[in-house]
Amino acid sequence: MKEKNKQKLGSFVALLIVFGLWQVRESIVSISPIFENTIIYLFSSLFVGIFIGLFVSSLIPNKKKQNTRKNTSSKDKTKQTTASAKKDTNNTRTHSLLHKDSEILTLPFNELTWRDFERLCYLYYKAKSTNPRETSNGADGGVDLIIFDKHHKTDIAIQIKHYQKGKQITVKEIRELNTAKRNHKCILAEFITTSTYTNAALVEASKFKITCRDKHWVENKILRWRDEAAAKIRS
Repeated sequence: MKEKNKQKLGSFVALLIVFGLWQVRESIVSISPIFENTIIYLFSSLFVGIFIGLFVSSLIPNKKKQNTRKNTSSKDKTKQTTASAKKDTNNTRTHSLLHKDSEILTLPFNELTWRDFERLCYLYYKAKSTNPRETSNGADGGVDLIIFDKHHKTDIAIQIKHYQKGKQITVKEIRELNTAKRNHKCILAEFITTSTYTNAALVEASKFKITCRDKHWVENKILRWRDEAAAKIRS
């Protein structure tokens, strides 16, 4: 309730008290003869009425202040949520950034995004004359590259995962690749990761004729070729 309305209510209560006390004056005088004096009784009634009126009005909460505090709190929470969302958006954009080919070959490897690593694999297979073909941003459901295997004279579907240390490829990812390779009418498939595989994933991959390339293969093949390609750019 607004402060102005609280004051009005207090005044109204005070008048009711004064009026009520005058209605029962005779009873009060019979108990305490001092109140036979009209002036004393009048001032006493006003004092009691005002006191009770102030007391009643003080019990009523100031809703305007509460709403203001509530609104302020809501605004603060909204600002925090917005700031957090912007931060997450910025992190997502940074994580999915795709650098130029020359930068992918020369930047420190730990600065490459997952899209950069996929592109690096494409450049590697291109240099090996396997006619690599990039798929459209993972819309295929598990295949990032398709290369042509000259030995088997068939296409190979490739899934690429740039995982941080400690995160392994599981059976789930292997099964997803097996389904995706059939969607691309490929008999063979490869899984390339900067991490490792669980034992169950390796067993599953063998059953589905999927070749698993882990971080050691990446270091010995792709990163070694990358160093050679970067040296040519700098020279």
